[in-house]
Amino acid sequence: MMVLVLTLLIFAATLALTLSFLYFFVETPIARRKMRTRLAAVQELTFANPEVPDLLRKQLLSDIQFFNRVLSFLPGIPQLRLFLEQAGIRMQVGTFTLIALSVPLFVFTGTLTLGLPTLQCLIGAAAASAIPFAIIAGIRRRRFNKFEEQFPEAMDLLGRAVRAGHAFTTGFELIGTEMPDPVGEEFRIAFQQQNLGLPLRDALTNVAVRVPVPDVRIFVSAIQIQRDSGGNLGEILDTLAMVMRERFKLQRQVKIFTAEGRLSSYALTAMPLLGLVGMYIFNPNYLMPLFKDPSGQKALAFVGVLQIIGHIVISKIIKIKV
Repeated sequence: MMVLVLTLLIFAATLALTLSFLYFFVETPIARRKMRTRLAAVQELTFANPEVPDLLRKQLLSDIQFFNRVLSFLPGIPQLRLFLEQAGIRMQVGTFTLIALSVPLFVFTGTLTLGLPTLQCLIGAAAASAIPFAIIAGIRRRRFNKFEEQFPEAMDLLGRAVRAGHAFTTGFELIGTEMPDPVGEEFRIAFQQQNLGLPLRDALTNVAVRVPVPDVRIFVSAIQIQRDSGGNLGEILDTLAMVMRERFKLQRQVKIFTAEGRLSSYALTAMPLLGLVGMYIFNPNYLMPLFKDPSGQKALAFVGVLQIIGHIVISKIIKIKV
């Protein structure tokens, strides 16, 4: 019996050594040669098209390989990368993730050092964790507004290029070269993707994904319908530019009419916070029981919830879709 067991162990060890030898000395060199061939092809394409490195680099989540692998398995990372790309932030997801984790940790450590209760420190850290996302959301919204303002001019330039006899994709290159960002950047990316072999329909769809505003969706739908059924492309682009300008003008008028409501929302949201900070600066002993006493903590939580509800209600009232 022992001889049989020993024979099986020797066979298993020999098989394991053989498979390891084949993997490390045969399979791995072949895989490395294939990888070198692919990298050489990418390098050759890079020399021919200098914009390729930027497109490839955007796919990296982090320059640290281990952190990049960890982030690739986490849920929500693709949405976060798209969120940063929509804001036009030239920052990798790994860097933003570290910042988003560092801010609440710093707030928690600071408030704990000041002697506040642990529960309040956790609440403060949870509130601080939304700060990086709120900043990126504000940048993203301003970028979309600027894009909508520049987009009719891009449609005029594209229409003139088509009527002059240029190819439709050449108009993308003209917009990317002549127009300022963010319109120039988005059309430049679409032109680069189309040059790298992506179908024009997919490149236009990517523009609508990166800039999810109604004007872009209408533009993409109109172009796809025109390419399927035909029609005067120059006239279609001119009509789109006119409709976008009228819509943008109407949006400006709506902002004028709702300016008082927006100012009231900002004032009513900021006044309690400013009053709380003022009381803490001038008479902290009078205010500290509000944070330490359980009844005061409940009152603060109740007031905070009412503030959030009031801000949301006012925002819904003054928000008019055009």
